Amino acid sequence: MSQENIISFDVNSGLAEVILKRPAQYNSFSHNLRIKLNQTLKQVEDNPNIRAAIIRGDGPGFCAGADLAENPRSSIPDQLEKEYKPIFQQIVDGKKLYIAAVHGSAAGIGAALALACDFLVMSEKSRLSLVFSNIGLIPDGGANWLLCKKLGYGKALEIIVHGEHINSEDCEKYGLANKIFQEETFQEESTAWARELVKRSPLAMIETKKLLRLCQNNTYWDIFDAEAEAQGRLAKTEDFHNAIQAFFNKEKPVFFGK
Repeated sequence: MSQENIISFDVNSGLAEVILKRPAQYNSFSHNLRIKLNQTLKQVEDNPNIRAAIIRGDGPGFCAGADLAENPRSSIPDQLEKEYKPIFQQIVDGKKLYIAAVHGSAAGIGAALALACDFLVMSEKSRLSLVFSNIGLIPDGGANWLLCKKLGYGKALEIIVHGEHINSEDCEKYGLANKIFQEETFQEESTAWARELVKRSPLAMIETKKLLRLCQNNTYWDIFDAEAEAQGRLAKTEDFHNAIQAFFNKEKPVFFGK
């Protein structure tokens, strides 16, 4: 399948929709899909009109992880460093908000992709499958770090060693998922939720994303100082001054990212 046909990319009112389109393979990552997804996320990052991107899978599931049927072109460490890492870097370090919309199963590095996004929403019957230990491997794509930070050492170790499937209800309970939407209306509800996000101040969102990502490895006072710097930048923007005026006029503010 050509690279052009394995990703669907659309932009509407500040929200980009990125759809993985290998449904017959449960959207598992082939070499071409990795390359194309990286290119697509670069388009997201480079487009000033995009505030957030929602990542979906076509067909019965979100992403089944790496395509084990494909003959590897390089070693696993090389694939992770050269093909997967640039994808995750654009999501984690990027200037947009990324929402993983998981239906069916997100397995292997597909689960890591979902967890790395800024938000994770799930359909009622969906699940994250971290079953690496069943084939004698460990999670990758930063999944060990993500699970340990979100769940704590003991629970993360239990899930990884047992090779567990985590259903949507438990994902929400553990703080892995932000929202669960009904199976039948998942696409509509998740899109509507994402559209509410893009109405918020894009400059405040990106500063918040940056600060919360920094929280993982910095002290309270590091973040205190970083907040002060960010607040100084935001207080000089047109969005801030327009929102103050709207507040006094008892109107709802409109944000333009300026």
